[in-house]
Amino acid sequence: MSEENSVIEFLRDRGLPEETLQVLQNEKIDRDIILLMEDHSLSKYIPSYGDRIALFNFCRRSEPLSKRKMGLFEKLRNKMKLRKTQPEKSLLSKDHDEAEIEPKKKLSVTRMIEVGWINEVKGTLKQVRTKQGGGTRKVKMSKEAGKTEILHEAKKLFFPNGNSPRGKESLFTFDVCDFQQNPLSDDITIGKMYELVKLSVLRFYLKTVIKADTEGGDSTYFPSLPTSVCVGATQSEHYSTNNTPVLIENILMEEGDIAVQASALGELTNSDNEINFGPLDTSDEILESTLLWLSPSPAENEEEYTLTIHHANCLTDMITAFSNPEILRQNIHVRRLFPDGSEEPACGSGVMRDTLCHFWEEFYERCTLGNSCKVPFIRHDFTYETWKAIARIILKGYKDCGYLPIKLALPFMHEVLFGSIYADIIEYFFEYVSYSEKETLATALDTFSAVDEAELMDVLDDYGCRRKVTSTSYRATLFEIAHKELIQKPMFVIDAWKEILQEMQFITVDLLSQQYTELQPTCQKVLKQLEFPIAMSPKENEVSKYLKKYIRELTKSNLCKFLRYCTGSDLNMPGIIYVQFEEMPSFSRRPIARTCGRVLHLSENYENYPDFRSEFNGILDCNIWVMEIV
Repeated sequence: MSEENSVIEFLRDRGLPEETLQVLQNEKIDRDIILLMEDHSLSKYIPSYGDRIALFNFCRRSEPLSKRKMGLFEKLRNKMKLRKTQPEKSLLSKDHDEAEIEPKKKLSVTRMIEVGWINEVKGTLKQVRTKQGGGTRKVKMSKEAGKTEILHEAKKLFFPNGNSPRGKESLFTFDVCDFQQNPLSDDITIGKMYELVKLSVLRFYLKTVIKADTEGGDSTYFPSLPTSVCVGATQSEHYSTNNTPVLIENILMEEGDIAVQASALGELTNSDNEINFGPLDTSDEILESTLLWLSPSPAENEEEYTLTIHHANCLTDMITAFSNPEILRQNIHVRRLFPDGSEEPACGSGVMRDTLCHFWEEFYERCTLGNSCKVPFIRHDFTYETWKAIARIILKGYKDCGYLPIKLALPFMHEVLFGSIYADIIEYFFEYVSYSEKETLATALDTFSAVDEAELMDVLDDYGCRRKVTSTSYRATLFEIAHKELIQKPMFVIDAWKEILQEMQFITVDLLSQQYTELQPTCQKVLKQLEFPIAMSPKENEVSKYLKKYIRELTKSNLCKFLRYCTGSDLNMPGIIYVQFEEMPSFSRRPIARTCGRVLHLSENYENYPDFRSEFNGILDCNIWVMEIV
């Protein structure tokens, strides 16, 4: 049976009129075309939303096995190839191919660049942050544009109408620098720069130097500060050179004047309200070590940000830190504090992954509803900006660590990323409700007469059902309730997250579903990640069998704990867990994990499996794991 006929037969079984089926045949709309169509386009032919969802699922299931089994990384590689090379001939018509390629020919004459602002103060260059009117802006410009055009565009961005938070345009002299802090040549163009340096995105800087003949005769310029500024390590104190809390007050700046009056601090000639973390030392040497210096390497171009997390307050600390949009452009160094105030000595990528796990574990408990499938619920103490901060945590965790909160319902994430639902919403609703409710609702869906009507109505009433259901109306009613619980109720959160997660547009529907599947831990996946020494003694070989048996016996929750202990992440992240054996005395014998290197150290001195299981259970049952290896 051809693909077109199979689709027609499927729709005929669902009771669609023959007139509609005839239109689909005349328009030659088969499985491949349906997978490329948007929901609103398909609704012109099939008005019922349920029929469209069922058709999408049918077409995806009937895809060739080779396509469905394509690995995650293979799809990513293919997407990267498509960006670098001209797309191959697709299954669509020649006219459609030309329509897609034509815009790319037009876009080839322009390139995307980043524009920042650096200000020179006493010979020292400092980048102006977003909250001070600077930041990094993305601009699309002609490849033939040169220094003059970039300068003109940068002035429009940072000096709109000739003014900026740092003063009027007339107070400064201007220049344009490349990403290496070197003045840009007058004869260089954006296209030539891309050909020369081979970077994916070029960054240029608007360089400003305050004129020496401004009032006061000093080239130092102080931005306007609010009255009573208190900043510091806990973002509640500002520290002077002797670490004594100091209140900065009465800092005034008149319009068009750079005279600064400071009554709380004796001398502010070296102060910089852009550096907000840690003790403030007014010496040039200390300030220079905290500046965001420009360098050829994109990785070195990012600022190091120290994120302080209290073990007992991870949720609030993370949301507070990610309320600043600039954190997405910074390299994060995590500093964790125990309940007694002492600092955890470990650092590295494993600490960042473990912090993400800690945050989402607390988020699921305090900010979501649902059983094994979670959906955020609206809290009166969470504003729109709070939910946007949580979206930044998703984006930063995915970009830096490949971490996705896969307990969030897939239809909910579809709505956030794509604006439509491409999964069976009833199936995920069954994972959202409790086990007893799932049994009742699923039984009624299979055989409506097999369930007690009063019990069914009690369950539906808990979810606001105001309709007496029958065997014919039950599925439609269940779909409406599922859509209300998973999509309509958290719509405020969806709108807030869309603004931030639009940067994840490279993720497709199939890719997201595959990641949800591949990141889900299973015993078989974990066992495949284990790598033992090539040559093992009889004792070591016996302990390796203990470890494999222990993993097979783990529950789903304990399997996530095992992965988090060994790798820092409770998800099935790609990579190898290296198992090494050591001689340990009986009184200090315990499993030791190095999360950054994904190394698990085990003692070879186990006499039996129960001892091994007991000691590993003791590790996994701890509420806090101390990372001691730096």
